[in-house]
Amino acid sequence: MTAYDDLMAFERDTQALGQIAGRLGWDQETMMPRGAAAQRAEETGALQSVLHSRRTDPRIGDWLAKIEDSKLDQVGKANLRQIRRGYQRSLRVPADLAAEQAKLHSLAQGIWAQARADEDFSAFAPTLKQVLQLKRQEAAALADGGDLYDALLDDYEPDAKAADLQAMFDALRPRLVALREQVLGANHQPAALNFEFKEQAQMKLCREVARRFGYDFSHGRLDKAVHPFSSGSGQDVRITTRTNLTDPFNSIYSTIHEVGHGCYEQNIDAAYLLTPLGAGVSMGVHESQSRIYE
Repeated sequence: MTAYDDLMAFERDTQALGQIAGRLGWDQETMMPRGAAAQRAEETGALQSVLHSRRTDPRIGDWLAKIEDSKLDQVGKANLRQIRRGYQRSLRVPADLAAEQAKLHSLAQGIWAQARADEDFSAFAPTLKQVLQLKRQEAAALADGGDLYDALLDDYEPDAKAADLQAMFDALRPRLVALREQVLGANHQPAALNFEFKEQAQMKLCREVARRFGYDFSHGRLDKAVHPFSSGSGQDVRITTRTNLTDPFNSIYSTIHEVGHGCYEQNIDAAYLLTPLGAGVSMGVHESQSRIYE
């Protein structure tokens, strides 16, 4: 086997473990019993420690040094580019910080969900403060003296800068605000719904909507969550929605949005399964797909 073959075999296992970590998060927000939160945090932290160890394994650097990029095809070069980038970023983050963040984020989810249900921000505020403190430590490690926000943004939109996004939003804001005022000030306003729509019926409708929009239920599923999200890639892409007895459009549009994310992941070339190219390229591209579906 070549150095590239060894690297990709190692990367495949790392990607598989990453998918398992994602499945733990999905389970926590959809199926996990509430009393399991502390144990799940420990499980999540332990798995993150394993992942961080693999992502910073010195053998990755050795393999990268041995591989001649010029002898690779376009796909090979892209894989190498993504692995090299991930390796360099992972090396900057201390292992104990990565594990501590994973544990805290796991615990924070349940605390946030309860605080949201109780409409009590003060119950979540101390945990949020801890999350921000650790995130700032991560940003400082990644930035290496540069801009902290840009360092974190790079995880979601590679090479983007906050200043560029601010300029884009500044250009969009006047027209969007004017459009909002025009809509709210229109003479005709739709009447509010005055009925209750059973949760079971809403979920049945949402599954049919997802199917009509092209979501493949043989490689995914739709469940309820406090806040809708999609997770996974390749052959196991799961989506969630939420229901409101007096507002069925909440579940319908949440489902359509997440179907956009899910269909994007489900339609990535199967040849890229469990490689760096086997998932969406950025948050911006991902959101473009969900918004197009809406």
